[in-house]
Amino acid sequence: MTSNPLLRCIISNDENEIIVYSADSFSQFPKRNASVGSKCDRALAAACSNDLVILRGKLDKEYQQWLNSHGLGTDYVVEYKHPDTGRTLSELIVENPDPVKKVIQKLGGNPVYVPWYSMQQETMAANIIGAKLFGSAESNTLKYNDKATFKALCQQLNIPVVDGAVFSIQADNSDNFRQMEILINRYNANHDTVIIRGALGEAGASLYKTQGDDLTNLYKTIVASYEKTVLIEPFLKVSSSPNDQWVIDRKGKIAHIGMIDQECKDGMHHVGSLKGLKPATDVYDTITKTSLKIVAHMAESGYCGVIGIDYIVSDEGIFPIENNARFNGSSYVHIAVHNIEEKIGAVPFWKFIKLNTQPCSFAELAKQLSPVLYDGKRANSIFPLNCDALLQTGCFSIVILAQDIQHIQSLENELEILGISKP
Repeated sequence: MTSNPLLRCIISNDENEIIVYSADSFSQFPKRNASVGSKCDRALAAACSNDLVILRGKLDKEYQQWLNSHGLGTDYVVEYKHPDTGRTLSELIVENPDPVKKVIQKLGGNPVYVPWYSMQQETMAANIIGAKLFGSAESNTLKYNDKATFKALCQQLNIPVVDGAVFSIQADNSDNFRQMEILINRYNANHDTVIIRGALGEAGASLYKTQGDDLTNLYKTIVASYEKTVLIEPFLKVSSSPNDQWVIDRKGKIAHIGMIDQECKDGMHHVGSLKGLKPATDVYDTITKTSLKIVAHMAESGYCGVIGIDYIVSDEGIFPIENNARFNGSSYVHIAVHNIEEKIGAVPFWKFIKLNTQPCSFAELAKQLSPVLYDGKRANSIFPLNCDALLQTGCFSIVILAQDIQHIQSLENELEILGISKP
Protein backbone atom coordinates (compact mmCIF):
# COMPACT_ATOMS: atom_id res chain seq x y z
CA MET A 1 0.00 0.00 0.00
CA THR A 2 1.18 3.51 -0.81
CA SER A 3 0.03 6.68 0.97
CA ASN A 4 -1.13 10.01 -0.49
CA PRO A 5 -0.05 9.34 -4.11
CA LEU A 6 -1.27 11.35 -7.09
CA LEU A 7 -4.56 9.92 -8.29
CA ARG A 8 -3.83 10.93 -11.87
CA CYS A 9 -0.62 8.85 -11.86
CA ILE A 10 -2.44 5.83 -10.45
CA ILE A 11 -4.94 5.92 -13.29
CA SER A 12 -2.02 6.00 -15.72
CA ASN A 13 1.61 7.08 -15.63
CA ASP A 14 2.27 5.75 -19.14
CA GLU A 15 2.99 8.53 -21.64
CA ASN A 16 1.62 6.30 -24.41
CA GLU A 17 -1.81 6.10 -22.76
CA ILE A 18 -4.65 8.57 -23.26
CA ILE A 19 -7.00 9.12 -20.35
CA VAL A 20 -10.59 9.38 -21.57
CA TYR A 21 -12.68 11.04 -18.86
CA SER A 22 -16.38 10.21 -18.74
CA ALA A 23 -17.39 12.05 -15.57
CA ASP A 24 -21.11 11.46 -16.04
CA SER A 25 -22.79 11.17 -12.64
CA PHE A 26 -26.21 10.88 -14.26
CA SER A 27 -28.10 8.34 -12.21
CA GLN A 28 -27.67 4.76 -13.43
CA PHE A 29 -29.59 2.96 -10.70
CA PRO A 30 -33.16 1.60 -11.12
CA LYS A 31 -34.95 4.97 -10.97
CA ARG A 32 -32.95 7.70 -12.65
CA ASN A 33 -33.30 10.80 -10.57
CA ALA A 34 -33.67 13.93 -12.69
CA SER A 35 -32.22 16.00 -9.84
CA VAL A 36 -28.83 14.33 -10.34
CA GLY A 37 -27.07 16.42 -12.97
CA SER A 38 -24.52 15.05 -15.41
CA LYS A 39 -21.60 17.20 -14.18
CA CYS A 40 -19.31 15.94 -16.95
CA ASP A 41 -17.47 19.24 -17.19
CA ARG A 42 -15.71 18.87 -13.82
CA ALA A 43 -13.27 16.61 -15.67
CA LEU A 44 -12.18 19.63 -17.73
CA ALA A 45 -10.25 21.09 -14.79
CA ALA A 46 -8.82 17.67 -13.91
CA ALA A 47 -7.67 16.90 -17.45
CA CYS A 48 -4.10 17.33 -18.61
CA SER A 49 -3.26 18.71 -22.05
CA ASN A 50 -3.31 15.32 -23.83
CA ASP A 51 -6.34 13.89 -22.03
CA LEU A 52 -9.73 13.55 -23.69
CA VAL A 53 -12.91 14.75 -21.96
CA ILE A 54 -16.31 13.53 -23.11
CA LEU A 55 -19.35 15.72 -22.40
CA ARG A 56 -23.00 14.78 -22.44
CA GLY A 57 -24.02 18.30 -23.42
CA LYS A 58 -22.17 21.26 -24.94
CA LEU A 59 -18.74 22.59 -24.11
CA ASP A 60 -18.72 25.95 -22.36
CA LYS A 61 -15.99 27.53 -24.45
CA GLU A 62 -15.68 30.51 -22.11
CA TYR A 63 -14.83 28.14 -19.26
CA GLN A 64 -12.42 26.14 -21.42
CA GLN A 65 -10.66 29.33 -22.52
CA TRP A 66 -10.38 30.47 -18.91
CA LEU A 67 -8.76 27.15 -17.94
CA ASN A 68 -6.42 27.31 -20.92
CA SER A 69 -5.38 30.86 -20.04
CA HIS A 70 -3.93 29.43 -16.81
CA GLY A 71 -2.25 26.47 -18.48
CA LEU A 72 -4.96 24.04 -17.36
CA GLY A 73 -7.41 21.72 -19.08
CA THR A 74 -7.35 20.19 -22.54
CA ASP A 75 -8.31 21.09 -26.09
CA TYR A 76 -9.51 17.54 -26.74
CA VAL A 77 -13.23 17.45 -26.01
CA VAL A 78 -16.09 15.46 -27.53
CA GLU A 79 -19.57 16.96 -27.16
CA TYR A 80 -22.63 14.74 -27.55
CA LYS A 81 -24.96 17.75 -27.15
CA HIS A 82 -27.54 15.58 -25.43
CA PRO A 83 -30.00 16.78 -22.74
CA ASP A 84 -29.49 15.84 -19.10
CA THR A 85 -32.17 13.14 -19.27
CA GLY A 86 -32.59 9.73 -20.83
CA ARG A 87 -29.46 7.76 -21.65
CA THR A 88 -26.16 7.75 -19.82
CA LEU A 89 -23.03 9.07 -21.47
CA SER A 90 -21.67 5.53 -21.89
CA GLU A 91 -24.88 4.57 -23.68
CA LEU A 92 -24.42 7.54 -26.03
CA ILE A 93 -20.84 6.41 -26.75
CA VAL A 94 -21.96 2.84 -27.48
CA GLU A 95 -24.61 4.20 -29.83
CA ASN A 96 -22.19 6.54 -31.63
CA PRO A 97 -18.51 5.92 -30.81
CA ASP A 98 -17.05 7.57 -33.94
CA PRO A 99 -16.46 11.09 -32.47
CA VAL A 100 -14.44 9.58 -29.62
CA LYS A 101 -12.54 7.15 -31.83
CA LYS A 102 -11.54 9.97 -34.19
CA VAL A 103 -9.93 12.00 -31.39
CA ILE A 104 -8.15 8.91 -30.03
CA GLN A 105 -6.79 8.19 -33.51
CA LYS A 106 -5.61 11.79 -33.80
CA LEU A 107 -3.81 11.59 -30.44
CA GLY A 108 -2.23 8.30 -31.41
CA GLY A 109 -2.06 6.58 -28.02
CA ASN A 110 -3.68 3.73 -26.11
CA PRO A 111 -6.93 4.89 -24.47
CA VAL A 112 -7.93 4.24 -20.86
CA TYR A 113 -11.64 4.82 -20.25
CA VAL A 114 -12.26 6.49 -16.86
CA PRO A 115 -15.99 6.61 -16.05
CA TRP A 116 -17.77 7.95 -12.98
CA TYR A 117 -18.52 4.36 -12.00
CA SER A 118 -18.68 1.04 -13.77
CA MET A 119 -21.76 -0.77 -14.98
CA GLN A 120 -22.23 -3.00 -18.00
CA GLN A 121 -22.54 0.01 -20.31
CA GLU A 122 -19.16 1.37 -19.17
CA THR A 123 -17.51 -1.93 -20.09
CA MET A 124 -19.23 -1.83 -23.46
CA ALA A 125 -18.19 1.78 -24.05
CA ALA A 126 -14.55 0.98 -23.25
CA ASN A 127 -14.58 -2.01 -25.58
CA ILE A 128 -16.18 -0.17 -28.47
CA ILE A 129 -13.57 2.64 -28.42
CA GLY A 130 -10.74 0.12 -27.99
CA ALA A 131 -9.87 1.26 -24.46
CA LYS A 132 -8.79 -0.37 -21.23
CA LEU A 133 -11.30 0.25 -18.44
CA PHE A 134 -10.28 1.96 -15.22
CA GLY A 135 -13.17 0.37 -13.42
CA SER A 136 -14.81 -2.87 -12.38
CA ALA A 137 -17.35 -5.44 -13.39
CA GLU A 138 -20.96 -4.39 -12.79
CA SER A 139 -21.41 -7.06 -10.11
CA ASN A 140 -18.63 -5.53 -7.99
CA THR A 141 -19.92 -1.99 -8.45
CA LEU A 142 -23.42 -2.94 -7.35
CA LYS A 143 -22.24 -5.12 -4.47
CA TYR A 144 -20.13 -2.43 -2.83
CA ASN A 145 -22.33 0.59 -3.63
CA ASP A 146 -25.39 -1.10 -2.14
CA LYS A 147 -25.64 0.21 1.43
CA ALA A 148 -27.29 -2.94 2.77
CA THR A 149 -24.71 -5.36 1.36
CA PHE A 150 -21.91 -2.99 2.41
CA LYS A 151 -23.21 -2.98 5.99
CA ALA A 152 -23.35 -6.79 5.91
CA LEU A 153 -19.74 -6.88 4.65
CA CYS A 154 -18.61 -4.66 7.54
CA GLN A 155 -20.29 -7.02 9.99
CA GLN A 156 -18.59 -9.96 8.26
CA LEU A 157 -15.23 -8.19 8.76
CA ASN A 158 -16.04 -7.51 12.46
CA ILE A 159 -16.25 -3.76 11.82
CA PRO A 160 -18.68 -1.92 14.17
CA VAL A 161 -21.73 -0.47 12.39
CA VAL A 162 -24.69 1.68 13.41
CA ASP A 163 -27.47 -0.32 15.04
CA GLY A 164 -30.45 -0.79 12.76
CA ALA A 165 -32.37 -3.06 10.43
CA VAL A 166 -32.50 -3.77 6.71
CA PHE A 167 -36.11 -3.64 5.52
CA SER A 168 -37.65 -4.89 2.27
CA ILE A 169 -40.22 -2.61 0.61
CA GLN A 170 -43.12 -4.73 -0.67
CA ALA A 171 -45.91 -2.38 -1.69
CA ASP A 172 -48.17 -5.26 -2.74
CA ASN A 173 -48.06 -6.69 0.79
CA SER A 174 -50.82 -5.15 2.92
CA ASP A 175 -48.79 -5.71 6.12
CA ASN A 176 -45.59 -4.13 4.76
CA PHE A 177 -46.32 -0.60 5.95
CA ARG A 178 -47.26 -1.80 9.43
CA GLN A 179 -44.04 -3.83 9.68
CA MET A 180 -41.99 -0.77 8.76
CA GLU A 181 -43.92 1.34 11.27
CA ILE A 182 -43.19 -1.14 14.08
CA LEU A 183 -39.46 -1.07 13.28
CA ILE A 184 -39.32 2.72 13.21
CA ASN A 185 -41.26 3.05 16.45
CA ARG A 186 -38.84 0.62 18.10
CA TYR A 187 -35.90 2.94 17.35
CA ASN A 188 -37.94 6.06 18.11
CA ALA A 189 -38.46 4.73 21.64
CA ASN A 190 -34.81 5.50 22.44
CA HIS A 191 -33.95 8.11 19.81
CA ASP A 192 -35.82 11.28 18.87
CA THR A 193 -35.19 10.78 15.16
CA VAL A 194 -34.80 7.79 12.86
CA ILE A 195 -33.04 7.89 9.48
CA ILE A 196 -34.19 5.81 6.52
CA ARG A 197 -31.64 5.24 3.76
CA GLY A 198 -32.41 3.66 0.41
CA ALA A 199 -29.85 0.95 -0.34
CA LEU A 200 -29.23 2.36 -3.82
CA GLY A 201 -29.90 6.05 -3.19
CA GLU A 202 -27.29 8.53 -4.42
CA ALA A 203 -26.66 12.27 -4.22
CA GLY A 204 -29.08 12.61 -1.30
CA ALA A 205 -31.89 10.69 -3.03
CA SER A 206 -33.85 8.14 -0.94
CA LEU A 207 -32.66 9.66 2.32
CA TYR A 208 -35.24 10.57 4.97
CA LYS A 209 -35.53 11.55 8.64
CA THR A 210 -38.60 10.89 10.72
CA GLN A 211 -39.86 11.25 14.28
CA GLY A 212 -42.66 8.82 13.51
CA ASP A 213 -45.47 11.29 12.79
CA ASP A 214 -45.30 11.25 8.97
CA LEU A 215 -44.92 7.56 8.15
CA THR A 216 -47.91 7.18 5.82
CA ASN A 217 -46.67 9.82 3.39
CA LEU A 218 -43.07 8.75 3.86
CA TYR A 219 -43.88 5.17 2.92
CA LYS A 220 -45.63 6.36 -0.26
CA THR A 221 -42.56 8.44 -1.17
CA ILE A 222 -40.22 5.47 -0.70
CA VAL A 223 -42.46 3.21 -2.82
CA ALA A 224 -42.50 5.85 -5.58
CA SER A 225 -38.67 5.98 -5.53
CA TYR A 226 -38.50 2.33 -6.67
CA GLU A 227 -36.18 1.47 -3.78
CA LYS A 228 -36.63 -2.18 -2.89
CA THR A 229 -34.49 -2.15 0.25
CA VAL A 230 -33.99 0.50 2.94
CA LEU A 231 -31.90 0.74 6.09
CA ILE A 232 -33.73 1.91 9.22
CA GLU A 233 -31.35 3.28 11.84
CA PRO A 234 -31.27 5.71 14.78
CA PHE A 235 -30.18 9.21 13.77
CA LEU A 236 -27.08 9.76 15.89
CA LYS A 237 -25.56 13.01 17.04
CA VAL A 238 -22.55 13.36 14.75
CA SER A 239 -19.47 15.50 15.41
CA SER A 240 -17.89 14.95 11.97
CA SER A 241 -18.42 13.05 8.72
CA PRO A 242 -15.05 12.08 7.19
CA ASN A 243 -14.69 10.64 3.72
CA ASP A 244 -11.69 8.34 3.39
CA GLN A 245 -10.60 7.97 -0.22
CA TRP A 246 -8.64 5.03 -1.63
CA VAL A 247 -7.88 3.61 -5.04
CA ILE A 248 -7.07 0.18 -6.45
CA ASP A 249 -5.13 0.32 -9.71
CA ARG A 250 -5.42 -1.98 -12.71
CA LYS A 251 -2.83 -4.33 -11.22
CA GLY A 252 -4.64 -4.60 -7.88
CA LYS A 253 -2.29 -2.30 -5.96
CA ILE A 254 -3.90 -0.35 -3.10
CA ALA A 255 -3.19 3.33 -2.43
CA HIS A 256 -4.56 5.79 0.14
CA ILE A 257 -5.49 9.12 -1.45
CA GLY A 258 -6.39 10.88 1.78
CA MET A 259 -9.14 11.93 4.16
CA ILE A 260 -11.46 14.92 3.92
CA ASP A 261 -14.21 16.20 6.19
CA GLN A 262 -17.67 16.48 4.70
CA GLU A 263 -20.15 19.26 5.34
CA CYS A 264 -23.71 17.89 5.43
CA LYS A 265 -26.89 19.97 5.43
CA ASP A 266 -29.36 18.86 8.13
CA GLY A 267 -26.85 16.16 9.03
CA MET A 268 -27.65 14.25 5.82
CA HIS A 269 -27.13 15.90 2.45
CA HIS A 270 -23.56 16.52 1.31
CA VAL A 271 -22.91 20.14 0.36
CA GLY A 272 -19.14 20.46 0.70
CA SER A 273 -15.80 18.86 1.49
CA LEU A 274 -12.81 20.29 3.37
CA LYS A 275 -9.21 19.12 2.95
CA GLY A 276 -6.46 20.19 5.35
CA LEU A 277 -7.79 19.72 8.86
CA LYS A 278 -6.54 16.31 10.00
CA PRO A 279 -8.83 14.52 12.49
CA ALA A 280 -7.65 13.59 15.98
CA THR A 281 -5.02 10.85 15.85
CA ASP A 282 -7.28 8.18 17.33
CA VAL A 283 -10.06 9.01 14.86
CA TYR A 284 -7.66 9.03 11.90
CA ASP A 285 -6.08 5.73 12.92
CA THR A 286 -9.42 4.01 13.51
CA ILE A 287 -10.78 5.12 10.16
CA THR A 288 -7.71 4.23 8.08
CA LYS A 289 -7.40 0.79 9.71
CA THR A 290 -11.09 0.13 9.10
CA SER A 291 -10.88 1.32 5.51
CA LEU A 292 -7.87 -0.87 4.79
CA LYS A 293 -9.83 -3.97 5.85
CA ILE A 294 -12.63 -3.03 3.46
CA VAL A 295 -10.37 -2.03 0.57
CA ALA A 296 -8.25 -5.18 0.90
CA HIS A 297 -11.43 -7.24 0.59
CA MET A 298 -12.37 -5.27 -2.52
CA ALA A 299 -8.93 -5.77 -4.06
CA GLU A 300 -9.21 -9.53 -3.51
CA SER A 301 -12.56 -9.51 -5.32
CA GLY A 302 -10.93 -7.85 -8.36
CA TYR A 303 -12.31 -4.35 -7.84
CA CYS A 304 -10.48 -1.60 -9.72
CA GLY A 305 -11.07 2.11 -9.30
CA VAL A 306 -11.67 4.82 -6.73
CA ILE A 307 -13.31 4.10 -3.37
CA GLY A 308 -14.69 6.75 -1.03
CA ILE A 309 -15.87 5.39 2.32
CA ASP A 310 -18.10 7.74 4.32
CA TYR A 311 -17.91 7.63 8.12
CA ILE A 312 -19.70 9.27 11.02
CA VAL A 313 -17.92 10.16 14.25
CA SER A 314 -20.39 10.16 17.15
CA ASP A 315 -20.55 9.67 20.91
CA GLU A 316 -21.60 6.07 20.22
CA GLY A 317 -18.53 5.35 18.10
CA ILE A 318 -16.95 5.70 14.66
CA PHE A 319 -18.92 3.91 11.95
CA PRO A 320 -18.62 3.41 8.18
CA ILE A 321 -22.02 4.17 6.65
CA GLU A 322 -21.52 4.16 2.89
CA ASN A 323 -19.09 2.89 0.28
CA ASN A 324 -18.91 5.12 -2.79
CA ALA A 325 -17.33 2.46 -4.99
CA ARG A 326 -16.79 4.88 -7.86
CA PHE A 327 -15.18 8.22 -8.53
CA ASN A 328 -16.28 10.69 -5.86
CA GLY A 329 -16.99 14.34 -6.59
CA SER A 330 -13.84 15.23 -4.68
CA SER A 331 -11.77 12.82 -6.81
CA TYR A 332 -11.76 15.40 -9.59
CA VAL A 333 -10.87 18.07 -7.03
CA HIS A 334 -7.84 16.06 -5.90
CA ILE A 335 -6.59 15.88 -9.48
CA ALA A 336 -7.42 19.51 -10.34
CA VAL A 337 -5.73 20.84 -7.19
CA HIS A 338 -2.57 18.90 -8.04
CA ASN A 339 -2.62 20.51 -11.50
CA ILE A 340 -2.91 23.91 -9.82
CA GLU A 341 -0.11 23.12 -7.36
CA GLU A 342 2.22 22.50 -10.29
CA LYS A 343 1.60 26.15 -11.24
CA ILE A 344 1.54 27.99 -7.89
CA GLY A 345 3.00 25.60 -5.31
CA ALA A 346 1.42 23.74 -2.40
CA VAL A 347 -2.25 24.30 -1.53
CA PRO A 348 -2.43 23.21 2.14
CA PHE A 349 -6.22 23.70 2.43
CA TRP A 350 -9.07 23.45 -0.02
CA LYS A 351 -12.84 23.34 0.25
CA PHE A 352 -15.19 22.04 -2.41
CA ILE A 353 -18.73 23.50 -2.18
CA LYS A 354 -21.89 23.84 -4.24
CA LEU A 355 -23.25 27.36 -4.76
CA ASN A 356 -26.12 29.33 -6.27
CA THR A 357 -26.25 32.62 -8.11
CA GLN A 358 -28.48 34.15 -10.75
CA PRO A 359 -28.38 32.18 -14.04
CA CYS A 360 -25.54 33.65 -16.09
CA SER A 361 -22.71 32.88 -18.48
CA PHE A 362 -19.27 31.86 -17.23
CA ALA A 363 -17.88 35.23 -18.33
CA GLU A 364 -20.49 36.97 -16.16
CA LEU A 365 -19.68 34.68 -13.23
CA ALA A 366 -15.96 35.36 -13.63
CA LYS A 367 -16.68 39.09 -13.51
CA GLN A 368 -18.79 38.64 -10.37
CA LEU A 369 -16.00 36.62 -8.73
CA SER A 370 -13.18 38.85 -9.99
CA PRO A 371 -12.08 40.11 -6.53
CA VAL A 372 -11.34 36.53 -5.43
CA LEU A 373 -11.10 34.54 -8.69
CA TYR A 374 -8.08 32.30 -9.27
CA ASP A 375 -5.58 34.14 -11.46
CA GLY A 376 -2.68 31.71 -11.58
CA LYS A 377 -0.84 33.64 -8.83
CA ARG A 378 -3.05 34.08 -5.78
CA ALA A 379 -2.40 31.66 -2.94
CA ASN A 380 -5.94 32.24 -1.61
CA SER A 381 -8.64 32.29 -4.27
CA ILE A 382 -11.78 30.78 -5.77
CA PHE A 383 -11.52 28.18 -8.54
CA PRO A 384 -14.75 27.35 -10.44
CA LEU A 385 -14.98 23.62 -11.12
CA ASN A 386 -18.45 22.58 -12.28
CA CYS A 387 -20.41 25.14 -14.27
CA ASP A 388 -22.45 23.15 -16.81
CA ALA A 389 -25.78 24.15 -15.20
CA LEU A 390 -24.77 27.79 -14.60
CA LEU A 391 -26.65 29.29 -17.55
CA GLN A 392 -29.87 27.39 -16.89
CA THR A 393 -30.12 27.34 -13.10
CA GLY A 394 -27.31 29.44 -11.62
CA CYS A 395 -25.97 26.34 -9.83
CA PHE A 396 -22.23 25.70 -9.90
CA SER A 397 -19.37 24.39 -7.75
CA ILE A 398 -16.06 25.87 -6.68
CA VAL A 399 -12.86 24.92 -4.93
CA ILE A 400 -11.63 27.43 -2.36
CA LEU A 401 -7.82 27.35 -2.41
CA ALA A 402 -6.19 28.56 0.78
CA GLN A 403 -3.08 28.66 2.94
CA ASP A 404 -5.03 28.00 6.15
CA ILE A 405 -8.54 27.57 7.56
CA GLN A 406 -8.84 31.30 8.32
CA HIS A 407 -8.51 32.14 4.62
CA ILE A 408 -11.15 29.49 3.79
CA GLN A 409 -13.58 31.22 6.16
CA SER A 410 -12.67 34.66 4.86
CA LEU A 411 -13.28 33.64 1.25
CA GLU A 412 -16.63 32.06 2.16
CA ASN A 413 -17.64 35.35 3.77
CA GLU A 414 -16.52 37.20 0.65
CA LEU A 415 -18.79 34.99 -1.49
CA GLU A 416 -21.79 36.06 0.58
CA ILE A 417 -20.85 39.70 0.11
CA LEU A 418 -20.70 39.06 -3.65
CA GLY A 419 -24.28 37.72 -3.57
CA ILE A 420 -23.42 34.04 -3.95
CA SER A 421 -25.10 31.59 -1.61
CA LYS A 422 -25.10 27.93 -0.67
CA PRO A 423 -28.11 25.83 -1.75
